[in-house]
Amino acid sequence: MEHVFRSLGNEKVVDLIPYLKEKLAESDNISLYIGCDSQNVGNKTVYACVIVLHYGNNGGHVLYSKMRIDRVRERFAKLWKEVEISMEVAQYLDSHGIRAKYIDIDLNPDPRYKSNSVLRAALGFVESYGYTARCKPHSIAASYCADKLCK
Repeated sequence: MEHVFRSLGNEKVVDLIPYLKEKLAESDNISLYIGCDSQNVGNKTVYACVIVLHYGNNGGHVLYSKMRIDRVRERFAKLWKEVEISMEVAQYLDSHGIRAKYIDIDLNPDPRYKSNSVLRAALGFVESYGYTARCKPHSIAASYCADKLCK
């Protein structure tokens, strides 16, 4: 995995696996969410992937990774890449004994929205690996955190 993650609070690069293991060892009440969003900016597509450590009723902590690639013009391909990035990160963490509670996908269950065309395939993909997927309006990591970072 080539993603470089930074802490949202101070922008410092974190050594992801030791960092997460240390944070998760601090409390039994931490849930981990992974999400990704994208935005076309000029001739590039910016993807922002986030890992949210949610401390129950006591807030959370966000780690993020951003990447820019040549502009992805086709909507399905752009949205599918968001799901692939989230799953790549989830599987990387899982291979080190760290399991995400949710994979948040920034897709809308309402058929009036264009992202809905990707939803069924994305849900099947995420759930086929044993993860629980959340979509709008419940996909906090993808819909809010990653959205703000890729703009």
